[in-house]
Amino acid sequence: MDLNDLSAAELSKIDAVCLQYERLLREGNEESIESVLSRSAAILNRVHLDLLRKELQAVREEVTSAQRRLIPDRQSNFGDKIGPYIITGVLGEGGMGVVYSAIDARLDRKVAMKMLNSDGNASESIRQRFEREARAVASLTHPNIVELFDVGLSGNAPYAVMELLEGETLDIFLSHRKLTEDEVRHIGAQIADALDIAHKTGVVHRDLKPQNVMVTRRADLFVKLFDFGLSRSDGSLFTDETNEKTREGVVMGTPGYMAPEQARGEQAGYSADLFSFGCVLFEAFYGRPAFEGATATARYASTLEQSPSPDPIRRRDDIQLADLIDECLSKEVGKRPLSAADVAKRLRQRAPVMSPVEQSVQSGYAAGVFVRRRFAELIGGGVLGGLLGTIAFESGNETLSQIHSLGVLSFTNFGGDPSTVLINASGEVQPDLQGQPMGDQPIYRGDQIAALIVNELSRLKDVRVTPFRPLIAGTPQEFREIGSLLEVDALVTGSLRTVQRGEKQFDEIELQIVSARSGTQLWGQTFVSPAGESLLEQSRFATELAAAVGRSLTATKQQLAPPDLSAFKCLVDGSARSDPDSTAGLRMALECFESAHNQDERFAQPLAGMSLTSIVLAAQVSTEESIALIQQARNSAADAKALDKKSIDARLADAMLMWQTLYRFEEAKTELSELLADAPNYWLVRHQLGLLELTMGNSIMATKFLREATQLNPHSVIAKLDQARMYWMIGNLERAIVDAKRIRLRHLDSRHARGLLIDLYEQQEDFALAAREHEDVNFGEPVTHESYFSKRSELDLDRYPYGPFGNSLNKAILQSRLGDGVDDLTLGELADSTPPMLPLLLSSHPAFASAKLLDRAKEIL
Repeated sequence: MDLNDLSAAELSKIDAVCLQYERLLREGNEESIESVLSRSAAILNRVHLDLLRKELQAVREEVTSAQRRLIPDRQSNFGDKIGPYIITGVLGEGGMGVVYSAIDARLDRKVAMKMLNSDGNASESIRQRFEREARAVASLTHPNIVELFDVGLSGNAPYAVMELLEGETLDIFLSHRKLTEDEVRHIGAQIADALDIAHKTGVVHRDLKPQNVMVTRRADLFVKLFDFGLSRSDGSLFTDETNEKTREGVVMGTPGYMAPEQARGEQAGYSADLFSFGCVLFEAFYGRPAFEGATATARYASTLEQSPSPDPIRRRDDIQLADLIDECLSKEVGKRPLSAADVAKRLRQRAPVMSPVEQSVQSGYAAGVFVRRRFAELIGGGVLGGLLGTIAFESGNETLSQIHSLGVLSFTNFGGDPSTVLINASGEVQPDLQGQPMGDQPIYRGDQIAALIVNELSRLKDVRVTPFRPLIAGTPQEFREIGSLLEVDALVTGSLRTVQRGEKQFDEIELQIVSARSGTQLWGQTFVSPAGESLLEQSRFATELAAAVGRSLTATKQQLAPPDLSAFKCLVDGSARSDPDSTAGLRMALECFESAHNQDERFAQPLAGMSLTSIVLAAQVSTEESIALIQQARNSAADAKALDKKSIDARLADAMLMWQTLYRFEEAKTELSELLADAPNYWLVRHQLGLLELTMGNSIMATKFLREATQLNPHSVIAKLDQARMYWMIGNLERAIVDAKRIRLRHLDSRHARGLLIDLYEQQEDFALAAREHEDVNFGEPVTHESYFSKRSELDLDRYPYGPFGNSLNKAILQSRLGDGVDDLTLGELADSTPPMLPLLLSSHPAFASAKLLDRAKEIL
């Protein structure tokens, strides 16, 4: 067996160990290969350890060789002459060579001389790479590309002579100056021009990054692209025996800037340079790297698995530029810009984007068509109780039929009464509540209508609808920002107000579909009906919305046996609150579902909601409450399926009960797989499949499903934390810590985000860092194992849990860390109460490593 026979997950484990070992060697921290192998035995089998040994030996040989490479008699003897060039100083040292400042004695011209690090025994592949850089640069002539003057040999060391660039590299420049959007465009256009010439000449840079862009000392921010050390030709310009080796299977470039296909060792074409260019633009525009991480491994993993998170406030400064950066950073090659020339053109063509609605403010018209509000006023109110007006717009190449994903925003109220929890009594938006769970807060009409539409549209199989969270937007920029956050094609939003017509009051409700890419309106429709119309009657809005995007949907009101009006209202309320990120919301959702069931016992959905909410909540509460909730979940699921055997939520609750409390893993997996076909866009189905696959030891499928769950529900902190925890449980501790820190920073009030970091730091025995995650708790100085756990054991585990596992399992993790372990008696007591997360923790959590070997554990797993 060799490395080519390994799966991606197996290879990533070996790569991670090798990268860490290389970093330690380069930092001067000596460690024996046998010591590394011993530490890695827990995550690799014997065959893989043999492969790792060979890779570690190769790493040590390469690093040791690199540290020996010195240019003979040149390192400190400035003033020496190499050919016609007199060395005057050292400018820097890279992975392949030392760069000197020198004087061309013939022309009395300052130059830069790059000479290969060599002790006379440099490998032929390294020598050829150096010569390839010289050939690549020599073939390029452009004001924004460093000019090559000469190449030659000094003994065994080849050298290249280039123009001496005076200034500072872009990374240093950005460290002390914040660029305006126009400056970002100006610098970016120059780099794109340089790439365009390189690509047309057949050269791919392959290592574009701020360190390889020089900002000269001219007043107009003139830049030059240099260091084509990893560049390659398309084969038409020159032949090179090592070319095929660099085309595929070899990861070359800089983690954090290389394209995903390049990071995977696949062929890196012109589009890979555009991805790297997107990383440079991102850093210049937002002031931070696109893919961050404390180590090369973390940045490598971030490039493959994560998408950058733009600052929404900065995006507003230049949405067109932000959109172009997003396109360049697409993981899919086909979604990136077509060429560097196209990018340069777009960078130079900055023009204001005006939506049809914005245009109407100025003229009362939008592209020759009356806007919806103007149209409503002209027809004098339209037909009461029905459609008031429908307008459809086109935005570029976007059409309604191309929409495959939707987010639904809270509706806003023109009448002054509260319409959404996001707007306080003074009419001010409360930004801290944007995207937060409803919890147990009051639910207003604007939130109810949005939750209603989500509940109805979620039945569409070929349109992904994000779960409801209160969100509002009022400008094209804000629509684009929320669309990017939710990763959807379009957003549904609208407004509502009560109007007086004679002696009667009527509700006027406007629906809109807005492009998430451009922020412009694609479709609009207005309804007028007698004031106080029920949510059940308003379920027809979903039918209209589905028809607008080319789908067919029978709304709840249009079904053969529609439910009771009040029961339906309670169902919508419960659905809006049933969010795993809020235990208060889950408890109130149960009350809503129970009320809906009491008002209409024929209605299956409240029972299904009750069963699913009960089993989700059971995983996060005390032992006594969990036992009661599990029984309630079983009863409600059975009753719901008796009324509707196809009920998605009831079947999902049943599958969760099967694997979490009855340990019937294969049966649960079969049910979840069937649900995946019936409800392909339901995030909880993929989330549960991911956790079940992790419990069963299938790391590749667990990674796939948990990643997809976070994509289907970008709001969910629980889903993101489970994905981070999964990386830890499959052996990638560093990745888990990086992700957990990122989640913690974005969700400062999340006790579960804080708890995961506590769990990770305790496992590493870094008690000082673990102590910092406890707010307003004094662990003393220094923080030792004894002082830390002495204080930790006094704290409320409900406030400082390790995760959403329930009190009994969090307590078991703490007891294990205290040294007591989880013995057969403890495991028996846990199993008797069947806490839902026991199978997962028993199979994968390090605190249960000894318990996993017990006979009782084997019965469970």
